[in-house]
Amino acid sequence: MKLKLNVYPLVPDMEARIAEILLEALEKRAKIVEIAYGPAAESVKKRILNYLNKKEVRSLYSRLEKTEKGWGRVYVYFRWE
Repeated sequence: MKLKLNVYPLVPDMEARIAEILLEALEKRAKIVEIAYGPAAESVKKRILNYLNKKEVRSLYSRLEKTEKGWGRVYVYFRWE
């Protein structure tokens, strides 16, 4: 199962929306969460990555992947046993 979150155009409560989608992924045992931030500035990407790299959030997922070119996306992978 893949869940998607689009934060473009910018939303002021971006961290809260990311927290909601991560909790939904944990409840539904999703494999991937895709966070699309579009052609927004690098500061938006940094805000997303800083939130995802917090210690309490980092313990929820197994791997993180980010796109370099094109429409900006961050993929959060979960590993279920």
